[in-house]
Amino acid sequence: MARRSHLIVLSLALSLLVPQLATSADDISTARRDMNGVTKRLNDLDAWFSTANRKQRGLQKDLRSTDQSIAATNQAIKRIESQLNDTREALTALNNEMTALETQRDEQAQRIGDHLAAAYRLAGEDFIKLLLNQEDPQRIDRMLRYHRYFSAARSEALDAYLQTMAAIATNAAQTSARETALAEQQSKLDAQRQEQLSQRRQRTQLLASLNDEMKGKSKERTRLVDDRARLETLITELNRRAGSIDGAAFARSKGKLPWPSKGTLAHRFGSQRAGGLLKWQGIFITVKEGSPVSAIAGGRVAFSDWLRGFGLLTIIDHGSGYMSLYAHSDVLYKRVGETVKGGEALATTGRSGGQSESGLYFEIRFKGAAVDPLAWLARR
Repeated sequence: MARRSHLIVLSLALSLLVPQLATSADDISTARRDMNGVTKRLNDLDAWFSTANRKQRGLQKDLRSTDQSIAATNQAIKRIESQLNDTREALTALNNEMTALETQRDEQAQRIGDHLAAAYRLAGEDFIKLLLNQEDPQRIDRMLRYHRYFSAARSEALDAYLQTMAAIATNAAQTSARETALAEQQSKLDAQRQEQLSQRRQRTQLLASLNDEMKGKSKERTRLVDDRARLETLITELNRRAGSIDGAAFARSKGKLPWPSKGTLAHRFGSQRAGGLLKWQGIFITVKEGSPVSAIAGGRVAFSDWLRGFGLLTIIDHGSGYMSLYAHSDVLYKRVGETVKGGEALATTGRSGGQSESGLYFEIRFKGAAVDPLAWLARR
């Protein structure tokens, strides 16, 4: 009862600390700044750590920083990989163009050779004799026209040949530049991957330190209770701020919604955790790091940030009191206030927030209360 009273007081104090969100749907930037303030107070408020020591608070802050660094590095890697793919495609196109140009050059060279051979025959001794002997004027006139024709054809062929050679030279320069850019991007990508490996090693060490600090089921329960209380306060605040989205379509989709991520269902709603001292309020899907996380339905992003105990977390408001939560991501794609469609990518799976195994923690809420997600998701 004392803990419950303490949480109620904390919730009231937090609501007093946080200014009212502007009701205008266009004031997204104000909403984001305001929500950043809520998140900071939830993560840093000393009252949440009544049973924890200063060292543990420092480790949690380090964990948050490391999770965010990994997310930023993943984003950078994604951009570089996209640039690499573009460069490879451009290089392939240039090589194909070079092959076509070389074939064209060979054909033009053959054509020029044929013109030269014909011109030689036309300008040989027979033609000179015709002129000197003043033979058939019509025949002479005809051969002069042929000569002019071959001369013009030779000139055109030579011009085309020179243009082809210039194009080959340009292509070679572009190909060389692309190859250099490809090598630089590959080197940059390798460096980013090494940086990420270093960050992940750092996170592993942090998790080991946290686990040492939290040994024992009673301590684990205390941590989970604090994490849950923090989430409940956030949900209450988000419900207070909720807009006028119509959730009728979401309600009609019960039992037919797509799964937020492909993977193995590791923990069900209501199953025991922390040695039977607590129960899961959502489901946990085990899936490899970097797998896509998708919105189960359309709505508006109500929260997109790091929350202690849940790592990088996205919360979607589907209207009429319905919300969905996606936790422990490695990268977040959406920001507060953005509208999303069902199936749209929100994040990638990971281990943020102190999670020992890679996966997605997922909840569905109705008017703040957790409901069984499996009753809403399509059978598979």
